[in-house]
Amino acid sequence: MSIRIARGYEKIHHPYQELYEGVRPSIQGLAAAKFLPISMLDKLHDDDPIVLLPGTFVGRMNASSMVASTAAGDAEETLRSLTPAAWGKYKVDYTQLDIDFGTHDLDEAVSTAVAAAAESTGMIQNIKPVGVITAPVYSEVLKTKYTNYKRDLMPSILMGNYSIVMPAITDGEKLIEPGDIVRVAGDGTSTGSHKAVSKQYNTATITPGRLVAWDGAVASANYVVGRCIDKYKIAGGGGSGTRLGTVLSAGTSLTNLNSDHQFNTLKKVQTVPGLGLSGSGTQGIPAMFEHAVSDSSGDYFALVIKVDL
Repeated sequence: MSIRIARGYEKIHHPYQELYEGVRPSIQGLAAAKFLPISMLDKLHDDDPIVLLPGTFVGRMNASSMVASTAAGDAEETLRSLTPAAWGKYKVDYTQLDIDFGTHDLDEAVSTAVAAAAESTGMIQNIKPVGVITAPVYSEVLKTKYTNYKRDLMPSILMGNYSIVMPAITDGEKLIEPGDIVRVAGDGTSTGSHKAVSKQYNTATITPGRLVAWDGAVASANYVVGRCIDKYKIAGGGGSGTRLGTVLSAGTSLTNLNSDHQFNTLKKVQTVPGLGLSGSGTQGIPAMFEHAVSDSSGDYFALVIKVDL
């Protein structure tokens, strides 16, 4: 039986999958920062804005997380709220979606809406990880717009005793190997940028919320999230630095589909042209991997991360 998607909607595939049940702590009052930019709109729920996507490693704001140039530094909007974890400073990228919705501007006074699509001047710094997001998190601004809004009573984060599978997206993630201890991205000094709009992620090594191999530096030990226990090639032939979903949409034939995970046989389930059975639109590759970005050889990789925070 094929699954049909209602006209005008799209099926969302997040770059993340759990392998077994982990620890989900109950943290009262857990919520996303109101200044987080919109990553995508939920077409199934009146275009509600999603600000944190599954697979993003997050931490909590504290009094030392805001640099001096940031205006929205009061407790109501920032302290204890969730934001992508990173070692070092990062800015946020606002788009037309934030203007239309009224996302709170990191650069302006409390509760001031974004007025222009631009990268923020203010920065967030040294967000230590507390877990990884397991389900979409919606903008907290919804609660100020609608007083009875109860979509995210408590965002779900996993903190330990579990493994996840994720596509290698950033340049740093492509260098991770089995056995590597991994931490959230950043080098302690450089300024990255938090952006994941229309399924397009930043690919820089310092992208907030993504991973790199831990280099053993004492200063970054608080940012360690676990260990890579497996890395395998999904497929090849996509060209250097290309997003897998873009290649699949273009109908480009991939090479060296992973036979251990049977990606090379899943595409053969299509028996009736136009029926749209599983695998027919992705050459047999699970859709969660559509976010993977190829390395210089044109290969796409998946990482299995044992998370222990």
